[in-house]
Amino acid sequence: MKKKLGITLLIFSLLAGCAGGSGASQTTPETTVPETSAVETVVEETLEETEEELWDEEDETAETDLVVEGEDGFLIFEAAVSMKGISAGILKKDYVLKNSSTDYLEWDDVKKLSKEERNLARNEIYARHGYKFKNKELLNYFKKKSWYSPKVDPKKFSESAFNSYEKHNVNYLQSLVTQSGKKNLSKAKTKKKVDSYGYEQGHSKLSFRIKKGSLKKKDGYYQVEAVYCQPVTVSGNLKIGDTVKVSFNDLTGEKMTLVRESDGLYTKDGSRQFEYPEERGKSVVLYEDSADRVDKPVYEGKLYIRKDAVEGRNFGEEVKFKSSRVKKKNLTYNAVYFDSKGYVVRLMNFGD
Repeated sequence: MKKKLGITLLIFSLLAGCAGGSGASQTTPETTVPETSAVETVVEETLEETEEELWDEEDETAETDLVVEGEDGFLIFEAAVSMKGISAGILKKDYVLKNSSTDYLEWDDVKKLSKEERNLARNEIYARHGYKFKNKELLNYFKKKSWYSPKVDPKKFSESAFNSYEKHNVNYLQSLVTQSGKKNLSKAKTKKKVDSYGYEQGHSKLSFRIKKGSLKKKDGYYQVEAVYCQPVTVSGNLKIGDTVKVSFNDLTGEKMTLVRESDGLYTKDGSRQFEYPEERGKSVVLYEDSADRVDKPVYEGKLYIRKDAVEGRNFGEEVKFKSSRVKKKNLTYNAVYFDSKGYVVRLMNFGD
């Protein structure tokens, strides 16, 4: 009787644990393990969705990298690394990316690195500050470097150890993790179109407005209808009193005449004002304030989003892309990352 009661209590306990647990996977430096944790950061209104709704994903339990909460609540991301994907040349070097603590990394710095090498470069930033890896393979790798001193327990590690370059680079390298492409997907039909507009810091120079109700489920990805948008620019050589006619919608031909004033650019009727920076080159991107870049539609067509894509506001606030949101509203993202086959893997909104 006692044995049966014990089994019953155990089953009840497990069911209670499942009912009380919520969240989605997060990423950090090291080993790939299944991990689910509650959201601690709020995805703000630019995503037009509450934290609870975003995390309420239907059937996704992704395998993720090891997550450790540091001393100040900062989530440390020990990115999974397979040493089999590291070239002999990289293994022999003192650093994967020696400048990751002194420069803001860009695509040219990392484009020749494999996925595993980018993850190793990300872990390297932690290693510089004595982070003691839980993953034995990583720990042994860094112990071979003369500069490495494993002295800080993960739970006592704080992001305050990073300088501004390292904070940026940890997030930037994380943003590139999923850009490897899925072998079972053929090249996306829109890849050539997206590529033609170029990339910066790993993401497309375009912003994308996904149309409400346009999502269709395919094998391994979602197909949506989207408006491709480019930043509105004007000449950087305007003098006070100069006027300029600017396109605000290439699809409809909508244009507005702007007047250069001492404190910015204005429409003729004064109803809208745009910033005009003191330091300017040949062209200036228009902002209505420091955070609101003015974008114009330039193309209308399809966009293909992988089913394992994530979305968020800035770095470190990412959640699983929830396809059901497209049924309810239009969605806009100003930094969209693609894999090597032209499928969306990350949809972000950067800004204040």
